[in-house]
Amino acid sequence: MRRNLVDMNRVGLLIMLLVGGIVLSCSRQDKVVSPVFRLEGTVIPADSLQNGYVVIHADTNEILIEASKESFFVEAYELTGDSAHLSHRYGKRGGGPNELMEANSIYYHQPTRNMLLYSSNDMGAQFINLDTYDTRPIHAFRQNNALWLMKAEFINDSTLLTACVVPNPKNTEPDWFKLLHLTTGQLTDIEGFLPEDGFDGPLMTKQWIYNSSARMKKHPHRNRFIYGCDEGLYAEIFDLEGNRIVNRKIILDQYPSYHPGGDGVSPEGAPDRQLCGFKVSVTPRYIYILLNRYTKGDLRAISRGETPEQFKGPGKGISFSEEVLVFDWEGCLCGKLNLTPFVVNIAVTEDDSTLYGITESENYEPVLVRYTCPEIP
Repeated sequence: MRRNLVDMNRVGLLIMLLVGGIVLSCSRQDKVVSPVFRLEGTVIPADSLQNGYVVIHADTNEILIEASKESFFVEAYELTGDSAHLSHRYGKRGGGPNELMEANSIYYHQPTRNMLLYSSNDMGAQFINLDTYDTRPIHAFRQNNALWLMKAEFINDSTLLTACVVPNPKNTEPDWFKLLHLTTGQLTDIEGFLPEDGFDGPLMTKQWIYNSSARMKKHPHRNRFIYGCDEGLYAEIFDLEGNRIVNRKIILDQYPSYHPGGDGVSPEGAPDRQLCGFKVSVTPRYIYILLNRYTKGDLRAISRGETPEQFKGPGKGISFSEEVLVFDWEGCLCGKLNLTPFVVNIAVTEDDSTLYGITESENYEPVLVRYTCPEIP
C-alpha cells in the first residue's frame, strides 16, 4: 500500500511538472507571467439534469446540456437568478420518423439556433431548430459513408469543417480536413494541414489517433479555429481561407506518442506518463482549455480495477478537472483558472463573465455550477 501511494504521488508530481512546464513555456514566449485566479463555484439548483454531464452552450438566459440517459438527447434550461428551470427537450431517441437511435455528436450553430445531431453508428443525422422545433433529416453523412467523418464544427449554417479518417492503410494523401456541404452532401478538399509530430507510419493510424478524439471550435465571428485532440496535450490555432489552412500557431506542443500495432495500422504504445487532452470553450476574446488531470497510466490502472485514490469520490472521478488555461485568439497565454469544485466540462458566456460546468453531489448526481470569471488583462 505504501509503495502504491508513493507511485501515485510520483505520477501527481509528474503531471504538475509537465503542465507547469507548458504554462511557463507559454509565459516565456509571451514575455509575461500569466496570472492565476482561484474561482469558487456556486451551485445552481436545476429541477432536473437527467444525468447530463456535457454543457453544450451557455449564455445569460439559457444553458443547453446533453441528456445522456433519457429518451431525448438535449435539454434547454432557462436561467433565472440563481436557478435553472427545464424549458424544453430536443432530439427524440428511437427508430421512427424524426428520431435517432443515438446522437454521438451534437453541434450547435448559435446564429440560426440550429442544432445538428449525428449518429456515427449508422451515419444518421438531423437538424433541429431550437425556436421553432422544426426537425428535418440530414443525408450528407450517409452520402459519404466511404469516409469516416469523425468530428466537425459549423463554418456557416449549411457547411461543416470535418476532421476525417480515410479507411485505407495504403492512403498517402494528407486528407485531414474536408468541408461537408449539408444540403448537397458534397465534400471539398482542404489543403495545408498535417501535425508535424515525427510519426512516419501509415497515415490512417495518425488520422485515427488525432481525429477520433479531436477537439475543434470556431471563433464566433471569424474563420479562425482551435484544433487539438484528447491524446497527448496538443492544440493549435489556424485560419481557414477558402479551402486552405493558413496562419497555424501551436499553443500546446506535447504531441501524442504512439506506433502501429500488430496489424501494422491500429495505434498502440502510448507510455504511462503521457498526459491526456482537454475540453474547450470559446468566446470572441478567449479560448478556455480545461485540462484533463490523468495520464495513460491512470487509464490503464482503472481498466484493471485499480482506481488511484485521487479519482475516488463524488466529483473526483477521472472525467473531472479543475485547471483552465485561457488563451487569446493570437495564441498568447493570458491566465489560468483553478476551479473549486472540479467539473466535467465547461461553457463560457460570450461576454466572458460567467463559466458553467457540471460537478457531482454527494450522491453522485450531476450538479450545475456557476463561476464568476475575473477580468483578464
